Amino acid sequence: MNSRLYVVLYSVTLLLSASLLFVVQPMFSKMILPLLGGTPQVWNTAMLFFQLLLLGGYAYAHGTTKYLSIRVQAILHVILLVMFFFVLPIAIPEGWIPPLSKDPTLWQLSLMTVTIGGPFFVLSGSAPMFQRWFSGTNHKDANNPYFLYGASNLGSMTALLFYPVIIEPAMNLGEQSHTWMYGYMALIVFTIFCALVVWKTNKKKIEDKIVIEKEVITWGRRGKWLLLSFIPSSLMLGVTTYITTDVASVPLLWIIPLALYVSTFIIVFARKPIISEEKSSETFSFLLIFMFVYMILYQSKGIIFVPIHMILFFFAALVCHSALSSSKPSAQKLTEFYLIMSIGGALGGVFNALVTPNLFIIPIEYALVLGLAACMRFANEKQEKTKLYYFAIGIITIVAITFGINNESMIVKGLMTLVSLTGLALIINKRWVFGITVAITLLIAPPGDIWDYVTSDTILQDRNFFGVMRVIDTEDNQRIFVHGTTVHGTQSLEKGYEYTPMAYYYDTSPIADMFKFAATNYGEQKIAVLGLGVGVTACFDRDGRTFDFFEIDPGIIRIAENPKYFTFLSDCGSTYKIIEGDARLTLAYKPDNSYEFILADAYSSDNIPVHLITREAVELYLSKLKPNGLLGFNISNSYLDIEPVLAEIADSFQIKGYAKFSKGKTIEGLEIKSNDTAAFVFARNEQQEKFLSENGWTPAKKRKGVGLWTDSFSNIVGVIGIRTLKKRIEELERKEKKMDE
Repeated sequence: MNSRLYVVLYSVTLLLSASLLFVVQPMFSKMILPLLGGTPQVWNTAMLFFQLLLLGGYAYAHGTTKYLSIRVQAILHVILLVMFFFVLPIAIPEGWIPPLSKDPTLWQLSLMTVTIGGPFFVLSGSAPMFQRWFSGTNHKDANNPYFLYGASNLGSMTALLFYPVIIEPAMNLGEQSHTWMYGYMALIVFTIFCALVVWKTNKKKIEDKIVIEKEVITWGRRGKWLLLSFIPSSLMLGVTTYITTDVASVPLLWIIPLALYVSTFIIVFARKPIISEEKSSETFSFLLIFMFVYMILYQSKGIIFVPIHMILFFFAALVCHSALSSSKPSAQKLTEFYLIMSIGGALGGVFNALVTPNLFIIPIEYALVLGLAACMRFANEKQEKTKLYYFAIGIITIVAITFGINNESMIVKGLMTLVSLTGLALIINKRWVFGITVAITLLIAPPGDIWDYVTSDTILQDRNFFGVMRVIDTEDNQRIFVHGTTVHGTQSLEKGYEYTPMAYYYDTSPIADMFKFAATNYGEQKIAVLGLGVGVTACFDRDGRTFDFFEIDPGIIRIAENPKYFTFLSDCGSTYKIIEGDARLTLAYKPDNSYEFILADAYSSDNIPVHLITREAVELYLSKLKPNGLLGFNISNSYLDIEPVLAEIADSFQIKGYAKFSKGKTIEGLEIKSNDTAAFVFARNEQQEKFLSENGWTPAKKRKGVGLWTDSFSNIVGVIGIRTLKKRIEELERKEKKMDE
């Protein structure tokens, strides 16, 4: 083969290998998500697994490079690829059920190990190994194979972008798994060709020994590689959790930060990077300043803040990876460099997935590591001693930013913005002063208003695999339960109103309508509620009615059952039972035709677990209902339009779907306003249809572009930000205004 074609062969092989490596990440994570309640921590744990296996793959590449010749290494690698082919296609083995009442992190890691551990391990070692093989050819660029890392990352980037846009909408999980298997077969063929090339052209160079002897890698340099790899890895997981907590834990929102992370490698390891290390550091500095100004003026709430964090994360990762690339060793030390880089990445995963949920009771890790990234600007440059008055300016800047964020006066905000801008402008080129100023400010006033979690009114603060939980007493004499950033339950502390349903359950809400209809059926009633919250639905009591609450989070169960926090379960008088575990998995064990009414109201912060709103999920719910039973959903959500999803599912069963969007109102006798609420009902008979129509419900509307969601297919892109609850309420207000006129 002509040596000019070596680059093409190795580039295509690396691109295919990386594509397989990065497609399997969202694909398999989506497979296991239904087993674990749809929490964002599933992705953090999955990323930890992938980073640990990547570390194992790089260790395998480094070890075989150190102790084996290229020819022997090539034979071994082909054998391993073929051996792990026999565990395909990828699927979850029967009998794997997550543990109840325990943190499922180790269970998830074990499942991933036995299912995809082998193929992922051998694929992980491909990037450094193929580059080493290329360095053993007679190509003119053999002594500098780092440019091939760009081809590897291009494959990663392509896979990540294709998955939510093309692969996920076009194929179900079974088809994805089989297509992945065929791609793996193709990789084996390409790997054999690469091995044949290096077998024929491999040669020993005397000068290589001289290079190895001359280049001494110190532990300080290794430590620098480790830190510069750790920061972007941790930031990627931190910003992913920030987004998915309130929107949805789905592949699209996992992939965006991961794609940005990978793209920085493509840029910095290119022969001619399109963004220099200096420019990336400067841009990162200005973005930090912009973020602080935005936080002072508008705080950091709402979906509009998400793009700011995405861009900021991209340049933070670019700063670290630019410094990493600038300090890379010669080709002979290539595998050691990649090994240490992967250790840093794995430590980022360990920090976010294992350490922080147990170490920090509030989610401070994102702000903490972002502050650390601010100290990495111009990491390869030496800086002269900084005069003390610059540190004084830094202290004034910290005070101005934090005071501005926490003050409601726009005049004060404007003044503090001016002081902050002046201070940051003066110290922007003073690396350590600027970095420390940013780091301290981020800890005092971090994005997401997380210090709101710790107030004098907070009577409980806890954190587990499923997220952050708080119980807070408010100024208007309410006790609220907050999961993530979303209120999941409210109880009045006013005497005589302790058991008045509020929030989404007030007397004229769509959910209250469902219970009113259920009350029209006499006799004993069994009601299933998917998602416990604080147990407020237990106060929709009547003689002969019993409740089964299905709840995955043991922390929520402890809060709801403790009268010290909420008294709905203890004092409303309803007979109830709590079934711990994922609602869908545990409901499946109940006998068919068990319930008169099933209410699906399970959320993780503001995120509806997708596996609870698929066709198969609804089919299960319907099988557990009695012939005339009612099936309803609380679809109140800030970012997703769930109505057309459930409308498609209802149509697939030839059942009529009804939806209602209700504006919150002031609770009678209290100065407390309830929440805007949206709900959906599967109307299974004429009696239900008549009741719903008479109470303001309208036939559910489908929408073009929203297909039938199943366990193996869902498309979150089609429902983000389109006709959300806020927009529906605005439409209602406009209609009411026209009627008044």
